Order: sequence, then C-alpha cells, then structure tokens
Amino acid sequence: MSDLKISAYRVFVPDVTASLPFYRDLLGLPVRAAADDGGFAVLDAGIMLVLEPVGDEPDLTQRFTGVSFEVADMDAAYQELRGKGVEFTDAPHTAEWGGTLAHFKDPGGNTLTIVEYPKH
Repeated sequence: MSDLKISAYRVFVPDVTASLPFYRDLLGLPVRAAADDGGFAVLDAGIMLVLEPVGDEPDLTQRFTGVSFEVADMDAAYQELRGKGVEFTDAPHTAEWGGTLAHFKDPGGNTLTIVEYPKH
C-alpha cells in the first residue's frame, strides 16, 4: 500500500453557501465543484478541500481542524489575509521546530493555520 496519499480533507461548516466565499474569495482557493443546494463544495488546495454541512451529525464545527496552508512569506500572507478581513486568533509565532504559524477562523468558527516552513 505504498501508493497511499491524502486526496481530500473534509471541513464541516454550519452553512456551505455562507462559507464558500471565505475559502474562494478571501483564501483564493479555486472551486472544483459545488452543489447548487449548498450540499457541498470542493476546492483545490493542493488536495481537495471539501466543505460539508454539519446536518444532523454532532457539531463538528468551531474546532481546530489541523488544516495548514503553506505560505512562502508569512508576513506578506498574514497582512494580506488580515487586510481581507480574516480573523486571526494569534499573531505569527515561531514554533520550537522552526516553522512560523498563525491561526485563523473560518465563518463557521473552525480554526485553520498558515505556516511558513523553515528554509534550509
């Protein structure tokens, strides 16, 4: 099974239609597919990022998702996203492993991350 790779990551949101502009317009992720009824949206983030409504399932929103978006220049990305109205929960900070991280919220309250990896 050495050919296994992650092809998609699902992020649960209260309302796909309300969340889609954040991912598409503010984060700049291209839409690959979206249901007209707001049942799902698939965005291209290097892998498929699938927005799904919570529906009748237990609330899976308003939590740390573990989704990190790699950026080449943390300062520039942080300033650009803040300028677009993205709500950061912390300023960029250097982790003990050498990378720089900043966490932000999507419209559903999910926490996402931008990361600049150390240059070696």
